[in-house]
Amino acid sequence: MRRRDKSWMDLDELTKPFLAPDSPESATAVAVELRDRMVKVEQQVLAQYTATAAYATLAQQGTEQVRAEARADLDRVQSTLLGLIEKLRVEVNNRLDGIEARPDVRAASFMSDSSGKVAALEERMKAMVTALEGCVRENLVLREQVDELLHRQMQQDGWLESSGSLSELSLL
Repeated sequence: MRRRDKSWMDLDELTKPFLAPDSPESATAVAVELRDRMVKVEQQVLAQYTATAAYATLAQQGTEQVRAEARADLDRVQSTLLGLIEKLRVEVNNRLDGIEARPDVRAASFMSDSSGKVAALEERMKAMVTALEGCVRENLVLREQVDELLHRQMQQDGWLESSGSLSELSLL
């Protein structure tokens, strides 16, 4: 049987009866055999459906597990960042309190006259400016560390990263 002109059977096969008239097989025997084959096909289809459903369930469980792990990672990163920011805040407050409480020896000797008071205020302002500059430097270092941590986390997790404007977002 060759396929010609997109036909699967020859005309002779279409006119030939399914059961030969002189065949020893009865229509009942053929029906029973067809029924048995149909039951086997049905069992195979059910087995395939069950396997597909099992794979879908495993995939859903895996997805939920990945989501839970990602959420835990995000919570850890947030906790770390908040802890670092709180630590920086406490250190800055301690330094500012220390500067305010520190007696200035030169300023104390000039306290008797108004020019001494101005000089004391200038000294105090210089100390405050120095402390603030140190705080800014530490803040920049901390910012670089946080940016590096965030960049590394984004690369590991495959998040979107911005290399410029919003139109230049790319997937790592």
